[in-house]
Amino acid sequence: MKWIKLATLPIVLMATLGIYVLTTQEQATMAHGASAEASSSFNSNQQNGRTLTSLKPNSKNRPDFANISDVNQKKQTFFEYMLPMIRQANAAIMAQRETVLSLQKKFSDNETLNGSDQKALEELLNFYHVKYDNEITQAHFTELLNRCDIVPAGLVLAQSANESAWGTSRFAVKANNFFGLWCFQRGCGLKPSERDDDNSHEVAKFDSVNHGVRYYVKTINTHYAYENLRKIRSDLRRENINITGTVLAEGLLPYSERGHAYVKEIQSMIRFNKLSRYSLDTRA
Repeated sequence: MKWIKLATLPIVLMATLGIYVLTTQEQATMAHGASAEASSSFNSNQQNGRTLTSLKPNSKNRPDFANISDVNQKKQTFFEYMLPMIRQANAAIMAQRETVLSLQKKFSDNETLNGSDQKALEELLNFYHVKYDNEITQAHFTELLNRCDIVPAGLVLAQSANESAWGTSRFAVKANNFFGLWCFQRGCGLKPSERDDDNSHEVAKFDSVNHGVRYYVKTINTHYAYENLRKIRSDLRRENINITGTVLAEGLLPYSERGHAYVKEIQSMIRFNKLSRYSLDTRA
């Protein structure tokens, strides 16, 4: 089996090709159903010289969703607010994916990866939590491509609307958390009012909504709970079928204790609000 050997660098999550990254240990979990894992503070203010507040839009220009009485207007305002952040996150992922594909081609053609190539590959492997022991094989590229891929805008819009009550929940307003993301270090977020005494999780607090969007996408792409979602997505890629939120929602069973009922609700929201119109053609 063909392999290459990489020099071991410190595992530092970097802003590869412009995508926002965290300095935390990133094994946060989605609300309700996924297994609890330790996570450190979400409140770092700078990443490689780039501040969270430099990413627009953020909470400072967020609409007051609670004061929009017309339901259709509230929905449209919500979609228009969230969509630029979602597209920005997916565009950065696609730029990363192009890098992976380029490196994979070199690898498959037996071309030598130079120092810059190896550094880029190692950063991406670390960023997407793909384990390796210095020796890189084709299987590492395959797994990296399974993880380094877009989450359809329709799915992100439906989940953010559902989890944030259309931007009006306490966690959305006070913690910039539109996805019900949990954390497990004391003080990392807000304590849920209905949390059982034997639980210790908090609802994560983010420095901006954009920060939360990117963390959500990163979690979908790396957390073991969503391995099936990633398999569905990779199967669609292989068959050259457009990646849609309605189909990928089938991989969200661990997201909520409600299981299938939650999946059906998200799919219904995508269909009823015609959210697939916001997703671009994602066929290869």
